[in-house]
Amino acid sequence: MTAGVLLYCFDTPVTAYHKLALKSIELIKKNLKLPITVVTDHETHRHFSQFAGVTYIIIKQQTNNFRYYRGKILPWYNMERAKAYDHSLYDTTILLDCDYLCYTNNLLEYIKTEYDFLVHDKVHDITGQNKIITKFESLIPLVWATVCIFKKTERVKMIFDTIKKVQENYEHYRNLYRIKFKNYRNDYAFAIALHQLSGQLSVKQYIPSPMMMLGTDNDVVDCDENSLTYKYNKKIGIIENTDVHVLDKEFANEL
Repeated sequence: MTAGVLLYCFDTPVTAYHKLALKSIELIKKNLKLPITVVTDHETHRHFSQFAGVTYIIIKQQTNNFRYYRGKILPWYNMERAKAYDHSLYDTTILLDCDYLCYTNNLLEYIKTEYDFLVHDKVHDITGQNKIITKFESLIPLVWATVCIFKKTERVKMIFDTIKKVQENYEHYRNLYRIKFKNYRNDYAFAIALHQLSGQLSVKQYIPSPMMMLGTDNDVVDCDENSLTYKYNKKIGIIENTDVHVLDKEFANEL
């Protein structure tokens, strides 16, 4: 049985996502020691070095989405994640956002379980400010597609096929579930798919521990292979020995 990590990375005109992916690859190789597949486009691929143990799948991505960031609307190329089942080369896959930094090997424990599909349904604001609140944004609870651990089973194929269906008809589902934001988000697409299939999926789908998260109102000031340093409310914090999802993607431009 093979296991590996799957990343999606597409630079936009304003954000150098490849710099995030390079940092993520460095940490994955150090702490998870698994083979890695990066799905990217030709333009972004030019920035990648040829790492041992990294495979690249080159596609033409969709570019018709956006995200909100500190009062601005920025381009966001996040529409390919629904095809993760098809793109994965592994029996067991750790699907990660490239802004998720693995400072531990904790994710390895989840690939050893009997569960064939796991995502986070809870997050923890690592600053203690508890500003990451999503319960008033839709009729269903959000799940976080940032980390998804899945196996190549028929049941999981059904989940991803449903995610594709949700994505193709996202405006309908956004209205049905009264999702506040107009942009496409994988988090909601995954949540809707799991809700649509809830009568057929009897096994719990959730990673038991909350995902550690650093919100968009925190500024990353340094990031290396051992720790991440950030600034908030005129204070300085350091993240060590903890995996973390960094929402301030713009710090990639400074790496």
